[in-house]
Amino acid sequence: MFHNYQVFKFFILLILFIASSLIISISVNIAEASDVKKGEELFTQKGCGACHTIGKGKLSGPDLLGVTQRREEGWLKKWLKSPDTMVFTDPIAKEMLKEFMVPMPNVGLTDEQVNYLFEYLKNEDKKIKK
Repeated sequence: MFHNYQVFKFFILLILFIASSLIISISVNIAEASDVKKGEELFTQKGCGACHTIGKGKLSGPDLLGVTQRREEGWLKKWLKSPDTMVFTDPIAKEMLKEFMVPMPNVGLTDEQVNYLFEYLKNEDKKIKK
């Protein structure tokens, strides 16, 4: 009888562990989806589409499809936060200015907004067919 109780307890704990893991996973996915949506809204609100497309070619700025694969996360977040200062110090930013001849404006993003935009761009890049 004692052995059966221990086995029963083990299975109950196992089921609870699996259920809590699934709940955590679902919560994380919902939070990520929410961040992507906020990033998409920011892309529109801040007027990013006036200079950039995502998968439709260059405008006055580069096409952003694949940008999270071309640039490191830290560099891209710094660029989104303060492009106006990076054009003076960063070699990549200087090259982009030479190519596009229009500096990217600083649109006053908070760190949180930068993260939302990054998640949106990363999500768009997941759609690239390999």
